[in-house]
Amino acid sequence: MTDHLSSSKLVEKTFAYLTSVTKECRKALTEQFEREHKGIPFSSVERVMRQGIESWFTKRDGNIALSHDNSVNGKPGEILMTYLGSTKDAHFKIHVDGLFTMAGSSNDAPSYLKSLNLSVDKRDFTK
Repeated sequence: MTDHLSSSKLVEKTFAYLTSVTKECRKALTEQFEREHKGIPFSSVERVMRQGIESWFTKRDGNIALSHDNSVNGKPGEILMTYLGSTKDAHFKIHVDGLFTMAGSSNDAPSYLKSLNLSVDKRDFTK
């Protein structure tokens, strides 16, 4: 017979797993943007990034359910997104911060990925 983990242990285990998975996703998306999306119009970045994140997580682990919560344009060239996610053990949020160098001041200016970060916060985890 197997022992059932307490709620806090399940959340801790899921947090550790998602921390490593988001690092993998960050690396894969960074490589994808550097290879396939150099000079993409900034107005297309949010849509392309959402598609990349959602398809990557679907391929990586079908047990992680993600849904886009919101997107905010920060400073010029900055994209901030939040995803709500769940596994059988926990509910959580994934925060996405992308910073792009823009070759111009219009929203359709060519943009180049400068930095990308996906993160989970332990305070956003619940059973």
